[in-house]
Amino acid sequence: MIKNTLILFLFLISINIQAQAYFTSKVLLLNGETIEGSTTLPKNKITETSIKVKYTGSKIATSIKSDDIYQILYTINGNKYFFERNNMGITTKPFKKQRTSTYFGKEWFMVIFSNTLIKVYISTQSYYVNIKGELATHSYEGRNIVFGTSYLLKKTNKIAPTVISMHDLSNSKFRKWASLYFRKNPALVERIKNKEFKKFQVDLLAQAYTSYQ
Repeated sequence: MIKNTLILFLFLISINIQAQAYFTSKVLLLNGETIEGSTTLPKNKITETSIKVKYTGSKIATSIKSDDIYQILYTINGNKYFFERNNMGITTKPFKKQRTSTYFGKEWFMVIFSNTLIKVYISTQSYYVNIKGELATHSYEGRNIVFGTSYLLKKTNKIAPTVISMHDLSNSKFRKWASLYFRKNPALVERIKNKEFKKFQVDLLAQAYTSYQ
């Protein structure tokens, strides 16, 4: 028990240290301005309302409000990670009356699949670089939305992404939500109901969707 508590404590310290680290980035603001330099990793916490940026060649950090930023492209250990700032799309009952939430405000989403038809996002409380040198997600009680680490879909004609899967969601519930989301595509719905996709394979689901368009 003590050992596990110590491991968790050291892990949280590591994340907090990384929160102050800067990574090579290209930032696109809502006003169209592009900033190249290095940037701290985004967080979805009520107390974290800005991103710190160091312009190329500067050692001084500038704080920019998260809501003034549209996208950030990070380069970490040779890998590219793409983030977007957007509202969270939620439903009162699954997909019967979709609306953009004003209560939860905006979130930082990591894009894991994107083309001209649809995007797949991950939303979580914080991001960190793991021992493999790759960007990983971390979520715990206290984030500013009720979900843990969530997977979302956003069709090009929609304003905000919609939650399609969560860390503690069952595969059967995921299939129900996904079938409702893609209800206008019966061939894809049939594949979903036949258990072709698991709850964390939302990127594969999106790729399958594009093959029908």
